[in-house]
Amino acid sequence: MESHNCENCGKEISGAGGGLCPACREAAGRRNGKHLLWYSGLVVALLVLLGAGFLYAEKQAWEFSWDVISGRPAAQVDGEAIPRSEARERLNVSRRMLEKEYGSGLFADERGRALLGSLERDVLEALVEERLVTREAGRLGIKVGDEQVQQELRRIQEIGREIYGTGEKFQASLDEDGISKEYLQKQVRNLLLLQEVKRAKAPPQSDPDAYFADWLTRDRRSAKVAFNPTIPPAPGIAPGETACCGPPGGGGGGTVGGCGTGQPLPGAVDPQLKSAASAAAFAAYRATHPAGQGLEAKVADYGCHVQVDIQKDGRIVASYSYKDGKASEI
Repeated sequence: MESHNCENCGKEISGAGGGLCPACREAAGRRNGKHLLWYSGLVVALLVLLGAGFLYAEKQAWEFSWDVISGRPAAQVDGEAIPRSEARERLNVSRRMLEKEYGSGLFADERGRALLGSLERDVLEALVEERLVTREAGRLGIKVGDEQVQQELRRIQEIGREIYGTGEKFQASLDEDGISKEYLQKQVRNLLLLQEVKRAKAPPQSDPDAYFADWLTRDRRSAKVAFNPTIPPAPGIAPGETACCGPPGGGGGGTVGGCGTGQPLPGAVDPQLKSAASAAAFAAYRATHPAGQGLEAKVADYGCHVQVDIQKDGRIVASYSYKDGKASEI
């Protein structure tokens, strides 16, 4: 009988049976069984994980998908990433505020899912514009100090106490909307930075709001903005343009109210339209603020809606959308 050595341990063996001795064949079988079991478990786990991601992605694209696992950002602006965590936080706050105003079932049905998709895109557009403003502020050497932020926060707290009666009730409303202290500070800093950039860029004798809106539109068009494929731009929005109108109540950068006269940039408003929109907004504002004095109306036609901002001492105290002779508070 022919004999040969085991390919694994070198022990002499005889007869047929391959290149392994019986002991090595048994050990190899146990290892292969363990590897097969481990591999099968890994495949099943990945399928479950990805399947859950795809199922959940139908509800909210960026919340749970392979992109989340791999760490891909929600969007990029000239190579600068907008993390999904930041976009998700902004979306959740906007969603809670809308649901509180319009009901918890706002995003429940098919129409609600479409509204949620629009809200997601509006949130990203708002974050893109914030990145552009921050970059311009850096170019102009503009900074917002911590004391400026704290001063504005104290002013917001005072306004909140006036509206809600007590500071505790105002804080409870913020908590209900998911607005943390850190989130509020960040938004206040962004707002102050925007105001500083707006003032710095406006030439003498020009309308700062109109000039800034024109600049922002141009800068947005020239910027290289890449959205994650799971969050496509809004239908009908050309590359480089921004979404404007969002679901009822706005949030995340969108505003409500019908469409305006189709003018492409805010600020270019027909005088007759400006007069009518201002009068309607003032009437609506004074219906609830009869003692309001020293007010100014800023009217802008965004194409998809006409917006009137009521200002006092340079600060917006209320905003309205105007359509068919009526002003509705945003």
